[in-house]
Amino acid sequence: GKTVVALLAMARAVEAGGQAALMAPTEILARQHLATIAPLAEQAGLRIAILTGREKGRERTETLTGLANGEIDVVVGTHALFQQSVTFHDLVLAVIDEQHRFGVHQRLAITAKGDAPDMLVMTATPIPRT
Repeated sequence: GKTVVALLAMARAVEAGGQAALMAPTEILARQHLATIAPLAEQAGLRIAILTGREKGRERTETLTGLANGEIDVVVGTHALFQQSVTFHDLVLAVIDEQHRFGVHQRLAITAKGDAPDMLVMTATPIPRT
């Protein structure tokens, strides 16, 4: 549910002319988010990409170029999103999943990639065991 809510918020950000990023603490979770939202995003006409430590070479270069020139609307990734080499054309929304797994400086680092972008932080609600 929360991933789809994040997608709706990111779609709204793109509709307003900007870009959005969804940052997850692990590559596995980032790829799960991508698998969930990519089909919906693509049907809505959103251009989506992934950026983790696994992307190398030409694939990484194409993603970085697409983010910098605005060809990519939504990017899903890990800590790789706030590395120095990552530049956004116009980041207006940063969604942080499992925000408790990121430090304050890491959350600020992703928002520093835009001009005061909005931030949506998400966390899983623990289910008590009986």
